[in-house]
Amino acid sequence: AVFAGARFFRDEVTGIDRTTGRVLCRHRPPMPYDLCSINIGSTPQVKAVPGALEHAVPVKPIHQFNQRWLNLLARVQQHTTGIQRIAVVGAGAGGVELLLAMQYRLRRELQALGRSPDLLEFHLVGADASVLATHNAGVRKRFATVLAQRGVVVHLGTAVTQVSPGQLHCANGLVLDADETLASGGEALRALKQL
Repeated sequence: AVFAGARFFRDEVTGIDRTTGRVLCRHRPPMPYDLCSINIGSTPQVKAVPGALEHAVPVKPIHQFNQRWLNLLARVQQHTTGIQRIAVVGAGAGGVELLLAMQYRLRRELQALGRSPDLLEFHLVGADASVLATHNAGVRKRFATVLAQRGVVVHLGTAVTQVSPGQLHCANGLVLDADETLASGGEALRALKQL
């Protein structure tokens, strides 16, 4: 920041007032701006969905995710009976990346334990009509192909309205069984709210 001639404020942004051109912060007065660039990610608002706080793992704030990941890894390693279903809510870049990385790691963990990686089933749930809705058509098509090739079950246009133990309840009537649920990024914010 010093090299670029910028001022750095460590705080949480709680909103943007576009009318007055101010960034609203939790612990400091509003900051005026002429141009505003946002590239910080967002925290899934799991509190807005009944049961999500108790039964879903928010990916952000990221500094708390490592312990959540280690706990999830241990649960997957200890699960020995039947298929284990893992759902990621949010089909934007963060959700897709998280699901594919988790799938890669967890399947290899099961193989290392001498168990079939096919005991894991992955679901991607997104409120938008396509994966990576903010990306160009070529990227969306390539990742839809990758998800299909990797056996990921994709649920699009599906807003999660409630999370209960072992289930996601969706606005379109779908009830999805999920042993583990993770909420990822800004698209999860839309997917976890009723449309």
